[in-house]
Amino acid sequence: MKMLSFAVALQVGIRHVAAFSTSNVVGITGSNAASRSAMTRCFSTMRPIDSGVSRVETLQFLLSKHGAPGSAGCKEANDLESIASIDDAELLNLHPHLHPIARSKSTGNYICALRRAFAEEGASSTMYASSNKAPWPIVETKLGGMGMKVLALNSEHLMRRIVCECDFAGTGDEIIASYNEGLGQEQLNDAALDIPYQRGSVEKLGYGVDKYVLLKVGPFSDIYESLALGHAKGGDESSSLISAEAANGKMTGFGSTFRFYARLLRSFPNREEEARDAARMCLRLPLPSIGMEMDDFREVAVLGQLAEDADSDDDVRSKLQSMYQSYVDHEKDDPHASQGKTPESMAIDEANYLIDTTALKGGEWKEIRSDLAKIYSSVGYNEMAKFVDPSL
Repeated sequence: MKMLSFAVALQVGIRHVAAFSTSNVVGITGSNAASRSAMTRCFSTMRPIDSGVSRVETLQFLLSKHGAPGSAGCKEANDLESIASIDDAELLNLHPHLHPIARSKSTGNYICALRRAFAEEGASSTMYASSNKAPWPIVETKLGGMGMKVLALNSEHLMRRIVCECDFAGTGDEIIASYNEGLGQEQLNDAALDIPYQRGSVEKLGYGVDKYVLLKVGPFSDIYESLALGHAKGGDESSSLISAEAANGKMTGFGSTFRFYARLLRSFPNREEEARDAARMCLRLPLPSIGMEMDDFREVAVLGQLAEDADSDDDVRSKLQSMYQSYVDHEKDDPHASQGKTPESMAIDEANYLIDTTALKGGEWKEIRSDLAKIYSSVGYNEMAKFVDPSL
């Protein structure tokens, strides 16, 4: 019965998927807060991240103690060091939309918050300013990397997951106590997460920590992948695909979920065309969201039947660029696609094109910051321009 009810919940949707924002970082008090303050200065005053990254100092503390669940190179406890200043020149070679939060001492990988630029059809500058209050997803990346790996839709989801894992493992009393500080004061828009975590909650539900997190916290692509692979190993193709499709629907705007979906489809018989289409879907999403490594982009090209395993990296990039450009050109030639587009929308398209093509070239992000800032400034998005080009 428990497994059945979980499957139903997975198909219907997760209650806490809706993103939330907060205009103020929750205040931190007490001796634990004092020690964290000494470790991490409040760099949020340097850039406007308060509304996008909730309780950033608490997040840094939890990451430093526990590591980042779902990451490739930031999982280890006591390995992540908080970023106390963004003045380091080498940080300019991070993706321009990223704000660094922590860095792995062992791998050099970074945990960052992703500030996305929005411009919906008919959007005004007021609507754009409002959209910037949306929470920023938390991702893993590298300096000069082609892209990123999504970890969570927002900081509160990631922190709650860390606490759940600590509780289930019977460790981390300090982490749970630090996480609970400031909660219950109506500072978060998601009331379900604005309550202190109760020890024993994972065990009480009885599904294990991963399924508890999906049901009670929010969506995480790596957990969906684990579920999908588990179902596939057990011969349940339908449940496997449902799990992967749930990730596509919940983690919107990230090509990495479709990359995994394509790989999963390819593992089942008679699904080559579906796998191809899923892989090519990655090229219609922000290209840096495909993944951190060249191998991630290669996988999309091979599964999308655009390249061969034996192709060089340069050939893979070229073939991906060719298909990507065909999609861009098709949209430009479609009168319905451009009808009613505002200057803001067109500027966002231009910025996205610059970012996507830079990713395919290998991720020399510092080289495009000035041009990217000019695009945003041209339509009055001055705050975004300053974010991507700190020299302004």
